[in-house]
Amino acid sequence: MSYRVRKLPLTTTRDANSRGRTLARLSRRRGKLPKSAFTNFQVMARRLSRHPFKLDPDTEGELLERLRFVSKARRYHDALRTLTRGEGFAVVVPVLKGVAAPRLDEVLRLLAGLELARQLRNRRVGKVVTMVWPCVDIGEWDDTGISAIMQRNGELDDIGFRGGDVDRYLQMLRGTLPGTGFSSLLMDQISREADEDPDIFKARLLMRWFDDEAVTWLAPTEEGNFETNLRVWFRRIPMVACVGTGSPTGGIPPGEPVPFPGVSATIIEGKVEGWLDKFGLQPEEVLAGEVRPETASRRHLPEDVPAVVNAAKEQVLGAVLRLEMGLEELGFKPESEVKKALTNIDIGFDKLRQRAGGEASREVDTNAKQLAKMFQYLLPDGRPQQEVMSLLHYLDFYGPDFLDGLRDVLQFDDVRHQAVYLAEE
Repeated sequence: MSYRVRKLPLTTTRDANSRGRTLARLSRRRGKLPKSAFTNFQVMARRLSRHPFKLDPDTEGELLERLRFVSKARRYHDALRTLTRGEGFAVVVPVLKGVAAPRLDEVLRLLAGLELARQLRNRRVGKVVTMVWPCVDIGEWDDTGISAIMQRNGELDDIGFRGGDVDRYLQMLRGTLPGTGFSSLLMDQISREADEDPDIFKARLLMRWFDDEAVTWLAPTEEGNFETNLRVWFRRIPMVACVGTGSPTGGIPPGEPVPFPGVSATIIEGKVEGWLDKFGLQPEEVLAGEVRPETASRRHLPEDVPAVVNAAKEQVLGAVLRLEMGLEELGFKPESEVKKALTNIDIGFDKLRQRAGGEASREVDTNAKQLAKMFQYLLPDGRPQQEVMSLLHYLDFYGPDFLDGLRDVLQFDDVRHQAVYLAEE
């Protein structure tokens, strides 16, 4: 199945105080990053290459030892050594710390990091490694820590494992997944990678689903917030870029890697697309909060159904009376027939008004339920979809090809929010 993508006139913004993300109308027409923005990464790489990076053997050994809990594959350890010995450059992909189930925003950042690393290698920057780093605490960036799947009735279930009894978690997950043709395969993959440490658990899943030669994992730091730890590790590992922290057009920040916006997207499944078409809505209207369910549910219905029926009744009665007067001018006076017709019309329209009112009420209720589900899919828990929905939801419904389809259609050098349609046209 080939997915479709549509770039929306929206962009992701951050609250100045909470650092939480929201979607807002784009204030300018241009959405693509200028090619000159990539010059900043090249300048940063030249600066870093003049600095003698090399971790002390004890710290390097500890990082490699913790990486072994994630994977013993040699390529991941070689990639980490490339960074700890200053022989390459890292594209940092921050992920949530202490929650195992990968979330959609983490996946989008990782896809963007892989693509940025590929572009920098093509520009002959040198060895570039995409480094997954659990470094964002729950509550930081206004992050709730939720990683959810959507049930068929529209209810959200948080499946984020935060440590503890992993067998009990797997049993819970097996009972929570909606149950599709891909559920058994997905549960088998998750069971194979399960670990009591949620960061190791998540890293194993990401390494399985994003198998790449130039990927590695940096163990989380227990103390300090993201910005503080980023500056600390920037002095120890040659970090050329950090995904999801800003735009490279703002220049090179002091003491930090060059920010890269990554990609922002909303997944629009087939039934959601059908609801959008039914109610004549555009995704950007919903995502930007410009339309509410209670107003959209009546958008295609008359405001006053009885008044519409009464108006039609008056028109019909008027036509019958005009007919009667025309016949009288011809000398024909069908008084009993006209009276009978008027009575039938009156009774018929009364029944029609009652029936139409009931149907309109039922239609409003049906629309309200469908709109509630649609809003729940597009803005689950009232937040951007990518900050709530787990990757497991989409792998369960669309199988392992979901990631390849996503990777094929996303535009990683575009700051506009992208709507990814999963249903074929």
